[in-house]
Amino acid sequence: MNAVAIIYVNEHLESLRAEAQQHRAASLAERRSLRDRIASLTSELRRSLGSEATGPTVPKLKNYPYGG
Repeated sequence: MNAVAIIYVNEHLESLRAEAQQHRAASLAERRSLRDRIASLTSELRRSLGSEATGPTVPKLKNYPYGG
């Protein structure tokens, strides 16, 4: 290969690496907070388990003798 071609290829690879580094830095800045990720995970789990209610999943006690 020609030495000039090697120089051009190396410069191009260097610019691609720099661009990839900028994209990685930008994606880290746009990352969601831990609280948002946990909330998303719990809502996804509730949806996958079939529980659409936001309250606790315990049965309501009807005609319970000690109920108020």
